[in-house]
Amino acid sequence: MERDRAAALAGFVRFLSGNPHGDAAARTMVLGGLAPYGFIAGQIYAMGGTEHLELVGNFGYPDADAAAFRRIAVSVPLPICDAFTSARTIAIASDSISEHYPLVAAPTPDESEHAAQGPATRIVCVPTLWSETPIGVLSLLQESRTDDDADEWSYVDGISSAVAMWLNNQRPTLIDHWKRAAPLPHREFTLSDRQRKILFMIGDNMTNSEIARKLGYSIPTVKKDLQEIMKMLGTQDRRVTAGRARELGLLPDRRAPREVIAT
Repeated sequence: MERDRAAALAGFVRFLSGNPHGDAAARTMVLGGLAPYGFIAGQIYAMGGTEHLELVGNFGYPDADAAAFRRIAVSVPLPICDAFTSARTIAIASDSISEHYPLVAAPTPDESEHAAQGPATRIVCVPTLWSETPIGVLSLLQESRTDDDADEWSYVDGISSAVAMWLNNQRPTLIDHWKRAAPLPHREFTLSDRQRKILFMIGDNMTNSEIARKLGYSIPTVKKDLQEIMKMLGTQDRRVTAGRARELGLLPDRRAPREVIAT
């Protein structure tokens, strides 16, 4: 196992030295570098400024999900954002992720012939550090594991360090691309846990009475929280609120079936 890990890491580093495209880097990371530990899908995000993360490489996540979460404000309550801002790895079982992150559904890998196959049972978000400072984050899906060990996390840290070096080399190209992209609104969102749940249900076209019944709150409480959400987003009706939340990455894009973060 140790020899396999060393060979996989060395091969991945050699591949990155050729400055590959982001999707190729993500594919080789999953099928090569991370293969010894059963990872089946992965995304590479880079810091696109002080307030958001940009998707630069995707493998195994459906294209619709990658497009919906191409750019994510770091203030959004998602595990990928928490991993970046805290500079620590976050690993959560798929069947319990919505308990910790109400805006997230259980992740499912892309079923296309180009994606790795297998049941995703855990999402793992790993910050990529350069000089001890986060410059990006990896969003990974992993098959079922019966145990964890220190060697595994040390190895994953080695993969993230290799990606950090690649990202640092890519920054001039990435910055040029980001300058041409539309900027995110400069706004900090501090939704409560209840407000996040209400917003998610608004995105599912639920009425106030349906939300109140589902969450166990009174209708006036739901109305008050919805008013606060609208004030925060600068909107005046439910449809526009849901659309605005999707633009900001606070809700998944419902134009296509949504089952994966991207985070």
